[in-house]
Amino acid sequence: MVSDFINGNNVEASSAPITENITESSAATPVLQVENLKVYFPVKKNLLGRPSQFFKAVDDVSFEVLQGETLGLVGESGCGKTTLGRTILQLVKPTEGKIYLQGKDITNVRAAELRTMRKDLQIVFQDPYGSLNPRITIGESILEPLSVHGILGNNNERKEKVMELLQKVSLLPEHFNRYPHQFSGGQRQRICIARALALNPSFLIFDESVSALDVSVQAQVLNLLNDLKKEFGFTSIFISHDLSVVRYISDRMLVMHQGKIVEQGNAEDIYNHPQNEYTQRLIEAIPGSKFLNLQNGWS
Repeated sequence: MVSDFINGNNVEASSAPITENITESSAATPVLQVENLKVYFPVKKNLLGRPSQFFKAVDDVSFEVLQGETLGLVGESGCGKTTLGRTILQLVKPTEGKIYLQGKDITNVRAAELRTMRKDLQIVFQDPYGSLNPRITIGESILEPLSVHGILGNNNERKEKVMELLQKVSLLPEHFNRYPHQFSGGQRQRICIARALALNPSFLIFDESVSALDVSVQAQVLNLLNDLKKEFGFTSIFISHDLSVVRYISDRMLVMHQGKIVEQGNAEDIYNHPQNEYTQRLIEAIPGSKFLNLQNGWS
């Protein structure tokens, strides 16, 4: 079962990757490129009021995400992974470095141009209830970005599109007129996923999107994401503090610690043969991982 995999159980049955690996990844085209990215926040000022000490949330990070790939970004709370994700989305401005989306430098684009780019760059946040307006129905929440960006010819066509998206995330058309408080946490996260997919983006960031859910619901949402990835063909970064979840959903993995990438590579290789001491500690924290450690010959 997927929930067993997430909990670190059923080691032998779960040894093969669940997601389909990117074939010929060396020849694939990078959708996103991050070069020497730094995000520093001032924490102390001198007598003149100028910053004299900084917190290095993201410290000289470089990587790329290939077409059709799910890149896992894992690390403990406070390591900088969420700041990195929000900087890619331009919700946080970088101190230094470059971010390229489909070959275009997006680090200093104008506000009007950034609004247009939002169609191709979407995020699913950790808290689905906080991401939804409690005063409007979930159908209107999904329909809103379609209207803002002028997708399809009229509201009737957009409403049909919303109905299709609800079905694709295992909800019903009659849910269109219900409000967020009438759904469970897992259902609300499905609604947020449907809203993110409404504009058919080329790149998605999932920021701790299943961490607030029960394990069984996590498994359902992760399976749904795998199915949607095959259908929509999006490229994504999946951010989580849970290495076993990242292993399940990702093709490649980045391990982040104190603002830096300390290990990266194939998700299965890192999980089964971690090279960095910090990665080993993350795996040891997974329930049922002691047997796995002995099996792989490291402690």
